[in-house]
Amino acid sequence: MVIEGTIVSKETGLSAIFEGVEQPYVRCMVARLENPDVQSEARIVGISDLAIPIGGVVKLEVTRVVTDRKAGVVRFDCKLLS
Repeated sequence: MVIEGTIVSKETGLSAIFEGVEQPYVRCMVARLENPDVQSEARIVGISDLAIPIGGVVKLEVTRVVTDRKAGVVRFDCKLLS
């Protein structure tokens, strides 16, 4: 699955364990291009900073979907495509 949209917010310099290995990531909210009212929370794994500014367009490949049923939130772990 591919998420393409405009960056609404981003938090850089984060680190967590993905697949048993500690890796850097950037957390961001992305407003979908096809429907800007739909915003997705994405963690872009493997980078500590994202050169694309808030308001810029990003294209991400989803590698894993995480559902938090208690909070009612779906998060996407992704790789940066462009």
